[in-house]
Amino acid sequence: MASIAAPNNTVYIKNIDWKVKKQLLKRALYSLFTRHGKVLEVIALRRDGLRGQAWVIFDDVQAATAAVQAEQGFPFFGKDLQLAFANETSDRIAKRNGTYVPKAKRKKTAPKADTQDANTTTTAPAQEVVAPPPSSSKPAAEPSHILFAQDLPSECNEMMLAMLFRQYAGFKEVRIPRQGLAFIQFDDEPHATLALERLNGFKLTTTDTLKLT
Repeated sequence: MASIAAPNNTVYIKNIDWKVKKQLLKRALYSLFTRHGKVLEVIALRRDGLRGQAWVIFDDVQAATAAVQAEQGFPFFGKDLQLAFANETSDRIAKRNGTYVPKAKRKKTAPKADTQDANTTTTAPAQEVVAPPPSSSKPAAEPSHILFAQDLPSECNEMMLAMLFRQYAGFKEVRIPRQGLAFIQFDDEPHATLALERLNGFKLTTTDTLKLT
C-alpha cells in the first residue's frame, strides 16, 4: 500500500475526463486552481497510462494545501476530481530549491515504483515541461467553445449569466459548479470568441466586472 505523501507544492489529480481537449483541460484546471494561489505550471499529458491525470504546481505549499482541501471531489466536466499531493518534488521546484537531481542519476538509485503511485509520473512530466521554461505560468488561451468566468460575486447565478450570454448566437448553457466560478458553453469556437470579446470586463455590479478566459 502506497504511503500518503506529505504536503508539497505539487497537487496530483486523477479521475479527469480524458476526452476533454488538452489545451481546454489545462485552461480549465488553471482557472480552477489559481483561486488558491500562484500556479507555476499545469501538466496534462496524453500518453498511455497518463490519461485522466494531471499535475498542478503551485508557487508555495500553503496554496497547494488549500487547493487539495477545497477542491477534493470538485465536479469537473462530469467527473469528481480526486486530489492528493505528489509523491516527489517536481523538477521545477527542485531546481528552484537547489535540490534537483538529473533523471539519469535518479534511475540508478531509485527503486521501482508501484504503477498506481502518482510518483511514477510526476518526474517525467515535470522534466518535459521545465525545458525550455515557459514564458508564462498561465496556459495559452487558445480559442475554445467553452468560456471560463472567475471571481463572480456571490449574487451571480446561472439564470443571470444565461440572460447575459443568450443574446449571442450559439449559446448553449451556463454551469456554476461552485460559487465564484462558471463555465459558459457555446456550440463552436467562433461564437464563444465573439461573446468573450464583447463581454469580458462587463460590469456585473458597481464593484465587480466579468472576467472571462
